[in-house]
Amino acid sequence: MSDPQPGSEPILPSTPAPAPAPAPTPAPAPAPTTTPSDTITLQVGERRFVTRLTTLTRRSHFFERQLSGRWPNNIQQDGSYFIDVDGDVFEHVLRYLRHETMPLFYDDGKGHEYGLYLAVLEQARFFGVEPLQKWLEEQKYLQAVKVVYSARELGGLGGGGDVAGLTGSHVKFEHHVAWKTTKVYLCPRGIPVHRGDRSACGRLCRNAQGDADDEYEDEVVLKILEVRKVTTLDPKVSAG
Repeated sequence: MSDPQPGSEPILPSTPAPAPAPAPTPAPAPAPTTTPSDTITLQVGERRFVTRLTTLTRRSHFFERQLSGRWPNNIQQDGSYFIDVDGDVFEHVLRYLRHETMPLFYDDGKGHEYGLYLAVLEQARFFGVEPLQKWLEEQKYLQAVKVVYSARELGGLGGGGDVAGLTGSHVKFEHHVAWKTTKVYLCPRGIPVHRGDRSACGRLCRNAQGDADDEYEDEVVLKILEVRKVTTLDPKVSAG
């Protein structure tokens, strides 16, 4: 092999081109927001709820299916699960899932809130919470709240003095006032304490009356009808 000529560059062997870098692997969907206590965050409508996975999957067919594997389509960037239903109504469904306590929406003045019962029933069907759905469909809340009424007629004002006492907050009273005309017995001898009480008249009064009929006069009196309302809750029914 001849020596290279003076001033010429040596010929070096060619270096192979570097291999192309592998394409980046797509990042996996973010894991659900969990902690060592096995909690999960739900974004329900505009509200957020934090609860345990077991709370959701134990009594709901919907959550049992959805949370048995990955739920990539509904996971938000923060790792929470999104559910497009009314969060204010879902609050009552979640309360049942946590405590198995049936919802009661009752006001002593307005009665049952039927619209809210229907809204919770709709979500109970959607989430597959069968005991809650059955309880609402059968309107068991009507049996959970019991109202007993009683009434009595009271005398006019000033007849019995002041009345005082304690009662429970579950007892309510209503008073209906009316003026009525009544017949009042008159003593034949005009004795004031005998007025209105025929049995108070004795022999002397009978002698004074003779063969005349009993005498009465019309008197306008105040009558008060007291209505007593007692509201009680049956805990066995509300527990399902």
